[in-house]
Amino acid sequence: MTSGIRLIASDVDGTLLTPDHRITPAVRAAVRRATEAGVTVVLASARGPEAFRHLVEELGLPPFADEPSDDPLAGAFVSFQGAVVGHLLADGTLDVLHETRLDLEAARTIVRTVVEAGHTVNWYDGADWLPSRWDDLGELEARATAVEPTGFIGDAQLVDPGARAPHKIMVPPCSWDPELVPRIAANLPDGCEGFLSGEHYLEIVASGVDKSSGLAQLAADLGVGPEAMAAVGDGPNDLGMFAHVGTAVAMANASDVVKAAATWVTGPNSDDGLALAIDRLLG
Repeated sequence: MTSGIRLIASDVDGTLLTPDHRITPAVRAAVRRATEAGVTVVLASARGPEAFRHLVEELGLPPFADEPSDDPLAGAFVSFQGAVVGHLLADGTLDVLHETRLDLEAARTIVRTVVEAGHTVNWYDGADWLPSRWDDLGELEARATAVEPTGFIGDAQLVDPGARAPHKIMVPPCSWDPELVPRIAANLPDGCEGFLSGEHYLEIVASGVDKSSGLAQLAADLGVGPEAMAAVGDGPNDLGMFAHVGTAVAMANASDVVKAAATWVTGPNSDDGLALAIDRLLG
């Protein structure tokens, strides 16, 4: 490795994955080349920790690597838009390195608002995914993330005084009221911040939490400065990462706003753009 890059952060949807949610052999091979060169590859997404399990395994990152790694953060990921930073242990359990939760009452207010409007809302707490109901939107989410819900939102979340606050609330697009999600985003309780992922999904986390905050925590753990970090992404929720690293790479399928914030642009996710980016970053 001659480039000086020690950490590469990659978005998942629209970057790591093809439009039909696959990891190509070229991308898998590029990630392996990076890790063999001593570079820490970090996946960063609004997805929950359980949605990273099959991705980490398919990429051959720890704990699924063929050989043990000397990198203590190999296989680490930034999930829930930065609210949970962790990695999988050898026994397959989640090791949470850093976490930030929403305020419980704020989360309850958001859920009640969405449910009263007749729409679906999702409550995420670590490995638990709890939708307010099961519908076509839930089926779509399950297929895209390869994760099944562990229950449904109920009194345990909305009434119980001993309830644990979620890491994230997600509101999917509303076909019968396209303005519902923007209205919710514009009227979030204090202490909450909303991001759009996939252009239409509202991801709500605690204020100050985003992919860049999770990435900064990992960088501090590794002792890596911005100049030795790169980020690859396609969406507006990747802009925080772009501002935190020395080299920001936009996918060709990204919007003009994202491309304008990048150091340079790689190919699209439909044509191994991430693999091309990794090889260029390795130098």
